[in-house]
Amino acid sequence: MESVDADSITISHGPVPALKWPEMTMGFGKADAKAFPDVKQGDTVQFEFRQGGPMDYELVSVQRKG
Repeated sequence: MESVDADSITISHGPVPALKWPEMTMGFGKADAKAFPDVKQGDTVQFEFRQGGPMDYELVSVQRKG
């Protein structure tokens, strides 16, 4: 987790072969400002996302690891 704010979370992630994405840092939208209240900058997370929302990709789930 690079940063967390009301509308988005920025994550540095590994490659996403299904979308032909390389390793990168990018922002993902949140469906609700209160979503994922337990994650914070510096956390290592596992996450799922879908295409859509104001930032083109929106988080569906975010879970801290470790």
